[in-house]
Amino acid sequence: MKVSISILLICIAFQAKAQELKLLCRLPKLVKETSGIEENGPNAFWTFNDSGGKPKVYLINKNGALLKTLTIKNAWNRDWEDIAKDNKGNLYIANIGNNNNANKDLTIFKIPDPSTLKSKKTQAQLISFRYNDQTSFPPSKRRLNFDAEALMWHNNHLYVFTKNRTEPFDGKTHVYRMPDKPGKHVAKKIGTFDTCGRGDMTDHWITACDISPNGSKLALLSSDKVWIFYDFKNDDFFKGKHTLIHLPHKTQKEAICFINEKTLYITDEEWKDRTGRNLYSLELPF
Repeated sequence: MKVSISILLICIAFQAKAQELKLLCRLPKLVKETSGIEENGPNAFWTFNDSGGKPKVYLINKNGALLKTLTIKNAWNRDWEDIAKDNKGNLYIANIGNNNNANKDLTIFKIPDPSTLKSKKTQAQLISFRYNDQTSFPPSKRRLNFDAEALMWHNNHLYVFTKNRTEPFDGKTHVYRMPDKPGKHVAKKIGTFDTCGRGDMTDHWITACDISPNGSKLALLSSDKVWIFYDFKNDDFFKGKHTLIHLPHKTQKEAICFINEKTLYITDEEWKDRTGRNLYSLELPF
């Protein structure tokens, strides 16, 4: 009983009021399943479609205009879920969706800085990996925490945050670390965060992440919330402080990126009722 009360008090302590989302534009129809975004300066970003889409990334400005399409010749889109950028401008595209926790072909495509390319096509370096603590494919329902939709780059490493599907849902996301170099890697679990979610998993599972330009803030996204972590050391992201921002509506939000230290871009997928497929900006209160 004491443990349950402690968790409840921690959750309450870090809740914040709903933050305003500013609608910037409707995205082009060709990215109705936008599932990851990465900034390309203050006025444009790269994105792509979710599972089954073409192996292409699209450069779109904040007014919703398509600026460029880049084809990745040796890539495949089984379940693209997020995109990250390193300090040299290389992009990392995460083919890591794993709804049933049974896939063994988890892959990240590393492509060179698109601004250096003259062609509309490029070749990717392949980064394949497995989780160091997954031994069953799939595991039992109580261990369904090997799906993932969140990838970021930080200090020469890639970090994956899991999308929890445990039954009963326990609200936890795990973070795994691996090198950013091509090859086969074992992603090591380095931390766990309890989102305090014990009800509807769609309110608390993690669908995207990003780290701020100077590496001082980490953002985790769900369908109606953003968790901001700060005052952490190195990559002990969950051992610093954090605050919870409630978003004003619940849609299928699956992409987030920092534009600067205080501004985030967020996109959502189009639903059957044609809502969504929007680009929003979120100003952080600190």
